[in-house]
Amino acid sequence: MPPKSKLKQSHNETEAEQPLQAVVLADSYNSRFMPLTYEKPRCLLPVCNVPLIEYTLEFLAISGVQEVFVIATMHAEQIKAHIDSSKWSRKNDSTLQVEVIHASECLSVGDALRELDARQLISTDFILVGGDVVSNMTLDKALEEHRSRKRNDGKHTDKNAIMTMVLREGSSHHPSRARGEESIFVIDPTTSECVHFEPLETFPRTKRVDLNTEIFERHTEIECRNDLIDPLIDICSMEVPALFTENFDWQSLRSDFVRGVLTSDILGKTIYTHISNESYAARIQNSQQYDSVSNDILKRWTFPIVPETNLQETDLYEYSRGNIYKGSRVILSKSCIVEDNVQIGSGTVVGENTRIINSVIGKNCKIGNDVNIEGAYLWDNVVIGDGTNVKRSIIANDAIILDDTILSEGCIVSFNVTLGPNIKLPRYTRVGSQPQPKDDFFDDDENSDDDDQDDSARPDINLGEQGAGYIWIDKGDNDEDSDPRNMKIASLAFDLQDLNVGKDHGDGSDSASEIGDISDSDSDMGSTSEMWHPEQSQILAARKVEEFKRELEQSISRAFAEDHTVELAALEITGLRMSANGSYDDVREVVVPAILNQVDMSKPLPSIKAVMQKWASLIEKVTHGKDDQVHVLYILQMYCADHEQMQKLFIPSIRLLYEDDVVEEDAIFKWYNSDRSKQLGSPATSLREKATAMIKWLEEAEEEDSDDDDE
Repeated sequence: MPPKSKLKQSHNETEAEQPLQAVVLADSYNSRFMPLTYEKPRCLLPVCNVPLIEYTLEFLAISGVQEVFVIATMHAEQIKAHIDSSKWSRKNDSTLQVEVIHASECLSVGDALRELDARQLISTDFILVGGDVVSNMTLDKALEEHRSRKRNDGKHTDKNAIMTMVLREGSSHHPSRARGEESIFVIDPTTSECVHFEPLETFPRTKRVDLNTEIFERHTEIECRNDLIDPLIDICSMEVPALFTENFDWQSLRSDFVRGVLTSDILGKTIYTHISNESYAARIQNSQQYDSVSNDILKRWTFPIVPETNLQETDLYEYSRGNIYKGSRVILSKSCIVEDNVQIGSGTVVGENTRIINSVIGKNCKIGNDVNIEGAYLWDNVVIGDGTNVKRSIIANDAIILDDTILSEGCIVSFNVTLGPNIKLPRYTRVGSQPQPKDDFFDDDENSDDDDQDDSARPDINLGEQGAGYIWIDKGDNDEDSDPRNMKIASLAFDLQDLNVGKDHGDGSDSASEIGDISDSDSDMGSTSEMWHPEQSQILAARKVEEFKRELEQSISRAFAEDHTVELAALEITGLRMSANGSYDDVREVVVPAILNQVDMSKPLPSIKAVMQKWASLIEKVTHGKDDQVHVLYILQMYCADHEQMQKLFIPSIRLLYEDDVVEEDAIFKWYNSDRSKQLGSPATSLREKATAMIKWLEEAEEEDSDDDDE
């Protein structure tokens, strides 16, 4: 028999020779994106004008995957057609070999993995992901950790390890987390073994978690983590599909499989975690996450996976300041306003006096005059009539919104629907081009008969004189054990105030006490039966701002202490701001003083240069437009005036921010000439006077530039 070292070397060489495989679950097995997914699979829905599965495949490619099996139930032919026409099907251009598996009978993740086991497609450890993952992460470290646990190389070994869950750090309020579906991971910090998993729902509120006492006997130290984002990226052994086959009642990956393995006294298997605090990873499980992940892409938290990298060969986006991305042949009228965080696809035309902000516009859209589009997602070939207002809604391909139509927050308009003119669509309305079946879980290649249509409980919503479409009701996930409110709060633009406050109706509607829990408001605002007064709203709003600023201060302090990158610090700030619905003004009022406080006042000038060299770009990431730049200067002026030792930093800070293009000269002029800067009182006004020399220098430089242009 050869020595063990030789056997180990032979095993490692064989493992290295095998191609790295991945399994992509194309179906979500729920109805959260209906009626859009009635006609197109979720993995092909566009996110920032790119089909969602493209992000998933790109993530697998940069992680070194070579073979991908896409398991699809509904709309499998559409998925196959997309893959066949994409770069992934060309061997010379792609490192991936992608095969679509049509599993027509699968109704859950468990069914899909049992189908995978039956077909015997997997020959080694593999990566398991959904078809809705957006990530710039590489899995090198996680793969090495997973593989090393089975090696006898002197490190921590565990031959019973069958899965490594890849998780990402993120605060409990991070927008990438799915509202209504939280999780607690109990982890041994010395080995990264997950010893307990507890799914949490907002309704009904989970108030306790029971841990087996044996956990404390086997592990000297454990951590209970509710600050982890779970993008459902798993590195699995070949035993995982087989265990699903043996346990035919397991349907979900976390609630059934992970909990089943961790609580079993018979299986004797273990599951580990790999926690990343540097990379981006998220799933788009619902319309709330569709909105948050799209915003993250526009704001470049997913770099290098950003629009101008042109994941699709037909795209040609250019990036400009304010996170504005324009494709080719875009026509913008002179009087239209395109503000921050906007993407416009090629061939789109925007009319006069139209305003677009925080939105994604698809290809070949026709947007009329006097239109307001805010926080919305228009897909390809959408027509928007004059005087229309679209706010925080999704409009699918080839839809037509006629003149003077208002789409309130949270609306979803499906393919080829026509609305208007002169109507207002209520909040959270869903409109499909076909009637809604009684059962949302349908066969993709069959249309339901008229007898199968459910016309009961349909609200009487006017779609307009020329309207063409059908109102759909959000039926949740058809799970009797799941509270439908958890689906409501995870929908696009949903506001917790929309839940019924004041009493428990006894029919599953929302009680005020539970709403108080999820909004983190204090219980001393009076009993739930009392009338809600505007003064109470103002007090609660002020408390939330204070709490938001306090959490922001803690996050920034941690970023400084742990020497985070600017990108990671900005990502955490964005998560806190979006979850708390905080304003950028509030963010700047915390960020700017926090950065100044990093200066070593024993050597202020060298220190301020070093601090600004790293952290000035963080101020830039939360500053958009001239008014925001002026606000930064006001904060500098007031903070330095209130702290005598900081006053010597005022002029150097302005100069460094100017040199780093964080504030422009027009903003400096506007601040200097404003009444507010002159009326803040001493010593703030004296600081302003000290800036006079710099103002003159800027004016002279501007005149010289003007003379050079004339010549």
